[in-house]
Amino acid sequence: MTTRTGGELIQDFLETYDIPFVFGNPGTTETTFLAAVAASKATYVLSLHESSAVGIAAGYALITGKPGIVSLHTYPGLANGMFNMRNALMSGVPLLVINGQQDSRFLIHNPVLGAPNVQLAETATKYAYEVTRTDDLAIALQRGYLHARLQPTGPVFLSIPMNFMLEETAHTAFKKTRIIEDAVPRAIGEVAGALKVVPAGKLAIVADYAVGAAHGIDAVSRIASALGADIYAAPFHVQGTVDPLHPNFRGQLPPTTTAINQTLGRYHTMLLVGEKVDSFTYDGLQALPPDLQVIQIAPAASQLGFDFPCDMAVLGDIHATLDALAAALGGETQPAVPRAVDEAALDAKYPASGARASDALILAVLRHLDPGTHIITEGSSEDAIVQDMAVRLGFRNVHFSPRGGGLGWAMPLGVGIGLASGKHAACFVGDGGSLFSIHALWTAAKYSIPSIFICFVNNEYRLLKDLWCNVMGTTIATTHFVGLDFTDPNVDMRKIAEGFGARVETIDDLQGVGDVLSRALAHQGPSFLIIDREP
Repeated sequence: MTTRTGGELIQDFLETYDIPFVFGNPGTTETTFLAAVAASKATYVLSLHESSAVGIAAGYALITGKPGIVSLHTYPGLANGMFNMRNALMSGVPLLVINGQQDSRFLIHNPVLGAPNVQLAETATKYAYEVTRTDDLAIALQRGYLHARLQPTGPVFLSIPMNFMLEETAHTAFKKTRIIEDAVPRAIGEVAGALKVVPAGKLAIVADYAVGAAHGIDAVSRIASALGADIYAAPFHVQGTVDPLHPNFRGQLPPTTTAINQTLGRYHTMLLVGEKVDSFTYDGLQALPPDLQVIQIAPAASQLGFDFPCDMAVLGDIHATLDALAAALGGETQPAVPRAVDEAALDAKYPASGARASDALILAVLRHLDPGTHIITEGSSEDAIVQDMAVRLGFRNVHFSPRGGGLGWAMPLGVGIGLASGKHAACFVGDGGSLFSIHALWTAAKYSIPSIFICFVNNEYRLLKDLWCNVMGTTIATTHFVGLDFTDPNVDMRKIAEGFGARVETIDDLQGVGDVLSRALAHQGPSFLIIDREP
């Protein structure tokens, strides 16, 4: 009977599933796991902090559609990676997080680094398990990898005692499993019939992150054209869901429940494609009007009708079902002719002179990027500005702040996207938000990963000041803020970014933006571009 050590099983697992990268930040309990990765064909991508390891793996998973493999240290390292695991969970990003545990023969003594890892991980994963014997390791790895891929996609967690990497087992079987996931409901014609009878101008399509990728976006466009439906992006949609230049595109639904209610109240029927209509704050009304007819298409049964009752809840693979629905509606094989970008309106809204002259610098940066570039924003007071500009310019691949709400997602996500695509992603962050994961720059520098970061410097948590004033009914000029300024001393973003290995330039001149972007796009590594924002 052939036997393999646990470490050899790790090598077999990585080879069986053609896994090229393992992302992580190691500790004592990962020593034997690291030895197994070193003996494999996979590359270990080192991050300086666990949050970056998880975020980079998430960016890689978004592009490839395959689970990112993450290695974290026992309880302390897991705790550091938890907020980005939670972000991945709420954003439907597949990850397999492998956590080192103390020697199983020693756990009875409650040793240092022995910890209830599974209980901690359960709040940020769809499934969490601790392997209790080497004989179970192969099935646990196979289960974890496949379960991360199955709908609803998300992170899966495995805690593995370090001694299992050296122990032998005869239970060694792995099979590269092909998942057949192109299921289409037989009653798709009934769905098409219900949509066809909606009065003209009274149908809204809301596209959530499950649409993803160009194929799904084009299918939504064909359906909207066939029905004359308005298209909205769901709030906190995580990744591109719609063609912003489609003539029926009406923007992103607002983030507050009352405003969503007022917008959807103009319609008879909503076709929701994906998980949900998310919101940021509740302000008096439920997001969905009670008399709104709701037809939802989702890839997982657990998502159907979860937040609000549906008139029709359609379970099916998103892309296959959208294609079948478009065909049933007689939709064109090609999407509608896109709208032209209204450059004059953009220049008028974001002039180079005035109180916010730096807005024009942001616009110039976007104009010098290819519309296929992945744009990432996160938790800064400039989020709405960047989003508005990117949508008006026709960028499809715009990644919004994560549903989990944890800052520190955007910068590593950009690095992971750059690694997977081989192209520069453009990540827009505030100086305060960047400090949650600025160590991702080092990983991009070490592995020559193309990535661009545009950092807005204002030496304050400006977004929190704006929210404070909205809640309290005050203005920034008349409010005494506590804990929202980081001055005296100022944080030197240039030195920090340079210290992590990034190229650093300041964008302060409209005529020079093209040259700055050209140098950044030519650099196979991270470029950190600073825009000083007005008070």
